[in-house]
Amino acid sequence: MSKSNVAEKNTTCAAEVAEVKTVEVAAAPVLTIVKDTPEEPRKLSLDEKIQRVEDLTLMIDRWRTLNESRRKLQTFQIGADSLSSVILLKDAAGNEFKTSNSSVITSVIDEMKRTLDGKVKEVEEQISL
Repeated sequence: MSKSNVAEKNTTCAAEVAEVKTVEVAAAPVLTIVKDTPEEPRKLSLDEKIQRVEDLTLMIDRWRTLNESRRKLQTFQIGADSLSSVILLKDAAGNEFKTSNSSVITSVIDEMKRTLDGKVKEVEEQISL
């Protein structure tokens, strides 16, 4: 009985091997790297250099002004009573809006701080370019 089992195993293996197909492998693609020659930076004329210095000076002045405004807002104290602090808005036509509500004043100051922080960051990014 054991001899017939061996014969059956051999025919099964032979049948499995007969089903294996040969697959052709394509040639591997060739990767060619082309390096660009670095371009020399264009030299600026004297007028262009002066213009860049003037632009940078204007940005630095703007940065200083924004930082000074931000410092003034940080030191602004809102009183505990509703009458000690007042915000007054005035438009070009002379119309006025005045409030002493401390929660409104706090909200306006917080928004002004966020706006100034964003503007300072924008100017700093422009300066660092």
